Amino acid sequence: MAIKTSIFRFADVEVSEREFSLIKSGEALPVEPKAFRVLLMLLRNPQKLITKEELLNAVWGDAAVTENSLTRSIALLRRLLGDDTHNPRYIETVATVGYRFLGKVAVVEDPIAIAPALDPANSSEAAGAVSTTGSPSPDAKKPAKRRIARIGLLSAGAALLVAGGIWYLGRPLPSPRITAYPQITHDGHAGFIAGTDGTRIYFNSPPGLVGVTGGDIVTIPTGFNRAWVVGVAADGVNLLILSSDPYQLWTMGAVGGRPRFISNYSGSGNPAWSPDSKYIAYPELPGNLYAMRSDGTGIRKLATVQGGAITDVTWSPDASHIRFTRNDTLWEIPSTGGDPRPLLPDWKGPVGQCCGRWTSDGDFYVFLAGGNVVVDPVVGSFEQIWVFDERHPLFRRVSRKPMQLTSGPIHWGSPTPSREGNKIFAVGATQRGELVRIDPKSKQLQPFLGGISAEFLASSKDGTQIVYVTYPDGILWRAKPDGTERVQLTSPPVYPLVCRWSPDGTQILFTAQRDGSHYGLYTVPARGGNPQLIGSANDGTGQVEGNWSPDGRRIVYGVEQQISLRILDLDSDRASKIPGSDGLSSPRWSPDGRYIAAMNVQSRAIRLFDFHTQQWSALAEQMGGWSFPTWSHDGKFIYALNNVGKVSVKRISVPDGKPDLVADLTSVHFTGTLGPWFGLDPNDNPILLRDNGTSDIYALTFERK
Repeated sequence: MAIKTSIFRFADVEVSEREFSLIKSGEALPVEPKAFRVLLMLLRNPQKLITKEELLNAVWGDAAVTENSLTRSIALLRRLLGDDTHNPRYIETVATVGYRFLGKVAVVEDPIAIAPALDPANSSEAAGAVSTTGSPSPDAKKPAKRRIARIGLLSAGAALLVAGGIWYLGRPLPSPRITAYPQITHDGHAGFIAGTDGTRIYFNSPPGLVGVTGGDIVTIPTGFNRAWVVGVAADGVNLLILSSDPYQLWTMGAVGGRPRFISNYSGSGNPAWSPDSKYIAYPELPGNLYAMRSDGTGIRKLATVQGGAITDVTWSPDASHIRFTRNDTLWEIPSTGGDPRPLLPDWKGPVGQCCGRWTSDGDFYVFLAGGNVVVDPVVGSFEQIWVFDERHPLFRRVSRKPMQLTSGPIHWGSPTPSREGNKIFAVGATQRGELVRIDPKSKQLQPFLGGISAEFLASSKDGTQIVYVTYPDGILWRAKPDGTERVQLTSPPVYPLVCRWSPDGTQILFTAQRDGSHYGLYTVPARGGNPQLIGSANDGTGQVEGNWSPDGRRIVYGVEQQISLRILDLDSDRASKIPGSDGLSSPRWSPDGRYIAAMNVQSRAIRLFDFHTQQWSALAEQMGGWSFPTWSHDGKFIYALNNVGKVSVKRISVPDGKPDLVADLTSVHFTGTLGPWFGLDPNDNPILLRDNGTSDIYALTFERK
């Protein structure tokens, strides 16, 4: 008999139901299981409107999911197929109802043949039988024929055996996969994982440890107001500690004891111990990678990369190579130093590679893809886990294409292979926020706009309209200040960040990923329309966090690679660098046009540029402290979230720099796409996105053959 499956073909795409594969222009593309089943449902019903309810029931069944899961799957399919939301070739959205597959689909049956069992009744042992007449019967000649046939069969069998052996050895080794997701912690607030000593997992928010099979969480008393565990020694005896205010590196015993000072630290990301714990590799701005002995001596430069900060440093198990993240891309250099090279130059997966670590035997390298910028070491980056197979078997071959290990509503962070290599410890997060406002009288947090899960809220100059981005699905909406009369302005896969109204109220400026390695500046009409990439700002360097000048004729923005600030003149479509802006980001133009406030990427201190004097000055210099600086509507103050010691909102007077405490938020957890988000409502009351999601540690079963 045969089990009938189908092969679907359209344009340059072939979809095999049996192989669970999507091939476009001859290239196999990785696709999540749920998204693949959505595609099958559409292909089986071309030109037919399939409602959202039908798709959810067919693909997710009784699982408790929202329409966001379906929206995400459709966005993934459109990205893989190169489809356009606004001018679709393949998948059409029927607003509020469902989806329709466009175009002609050719369907071919793809049967899986199953051989019937041999019937013993059909066999005969009459070989050698003699006829009743005494002369050899025709059957008497069969033994000789059988012997000849058997010799032929043996020869054919041997040939088949050899061919089978060649075929088997030519097949790639089975790809690894995740087969189970046991949960280790249950408090809902686990931060990034620093490492494991084989029996315990060390993590942060605050620093703590838990057994590899679960149990009680034990807080690690570092002795600092704010510190993180960033490494675990190979022998499990010592921990590497990073403290802030000021930033310094320390070691301390895994079971306690007094921290021992190593050195002051001005790196742009977490340092990493070598496998034997004798050396520490660490990054420094603007793009340098160094190594030193574990006592802080013998400092030497390993590499300099142009543009973009280095983060997520890790050593190979044999200490021969170091890998790191820069500009959402994984890079590698020899541990003795040299020219960095991209690890996956032909990468065609989602934007945002980061946070890779090897298994202890060096056979596999697990990393994240699809994540966003890592702002706070406690927040980390959360997306799906991928694996790069680095085995070198004697006979069998392995696929050198990265493979996605996880999918679904849980987003993963800081994947850390166990010492045995049969598990991957990771922080699994479900993302959900509640928009809250600090009440000016009680100083308490109150739901804002009904407590919707949204961030990047911005008000029009006349205060009659607002925009915001829903979290975590990333859709830009325009509404009245009370949240009514909503109008959708963008759709996935565009994910707007840091939104700003034009002074005349006709356009919204935002940042979004424009290709596999860069961000860009976009505008979209406030009345609705297609987002447009801003002209000469698309110069190949990557642009972020644009802000309008008060007259609407210029835009100030940050440059990803060079880490500096530029001003784009919209009339001439030419950009110029602001003198002295190296190492600065997050520019904010004052309402009167006189100042630009910006943050030092390394120290997180706030600087102020005065157009009258053409000079920069210090406004708020607390190391490591500030994020999301926001001008008051009258331009007299800058409000910002402060993370030094106690988490708080402070108001800084301009230009004297005097800070005042607005609210203490130490006991509250916040979230956002770029880390804890902060802004102001139309009346200058601070608003934040309170974390209503969960983040816990899981021990993913890593099956490898």
